[in-house]
Amino acid sequence: MKLAFVSDIHGNLAALQAVIADLQARQVDQVVNLGDTLSGPLLPAETAQLLRQLPWLHVAGNHERQLLHVPLERQNPSDAYTSSCLSHADKVWLASHADSCHPELHQARHWSEHLGPDVALCHGSPRHDTEYLLETPVQEEVRLASEVEIQERLDGRIPSHVSLLVCGHSHVARSVHTAQGLLIVNPGSVGLPAYDDDHPTAFSSYHRIENASPDARYAVLEKNHGPWRCELISVPYDHESMARLADRRGRSDWASALRTGRQSR
Repeated sequence: MKLAFVSDIHGNLAALQAVIADLQARQVDQVVNLGDTLSGPLLPAETAQLLRQLPWLHVAGNHERQLLHVPLERQNPSDAYTSSCLSHADKVWLASHADSCHPELHQARHWSEHLGPDVALCHGSPRHDTEYLLETPVQEEVRLASEVEIQERLDGRIPSHVSLLVCGHSHVARSVHTAQGLLIVNPGSVGLPAYDDDHPTAFSSYHRIENASPDARYAVLEKNHGPWRCELISVPYDHESMARLADRRGRSDWASALRTGRQSR
């Protein structure tokens, strides 16, 4: 079994095209997209058009939920812009994506015919699509979550037969083994290598995520007769074209992130 996982494309068509091109030589059995697919000031409709042609599996992220269920006047600028660009068919497609908090995803019963009997999925954590699983914000930065924090966020929702859990949301590519032997992988973000967030957490009211590189990220997981082998992949692409587009949309914060992998201050 050889699987590829992408997440947090955020309407970055150029980054997505680079990842698709890189995937062509890897001969994977299935690609899974873990959500936050279109939201942002870039090319949401064009990204949707490309993805709808591919035989990928899709999990909804928090931005899918916000786009579809939060009234337009209450949406943040990225979601509101994306909402205005999408057709009814695009929104129907988004609504078909698997619910990140559905127990079948956590128990490896959803898409087992494509992924095997031991692969669980979520966008944020199993508890909520906006909760980081492997990172903890502390003041303005983020650190690797402790074993205790990870177990709390897993909330007993991942059964013992599951050997791999793949998540997204934090945009940080990482693989972690828990004390119970579960491999948790975040493939990182295809389309947005840095951002800031004022969502309050236990130790922070504002934090930044910065990967310090403009590259697109994804992961390939392979299993033969032993444990899963994880490859975290970083793909260069024409990020300047997307940064210039963000500038034209009046989003200098996105432009800086796309150019440098750092958040403007």
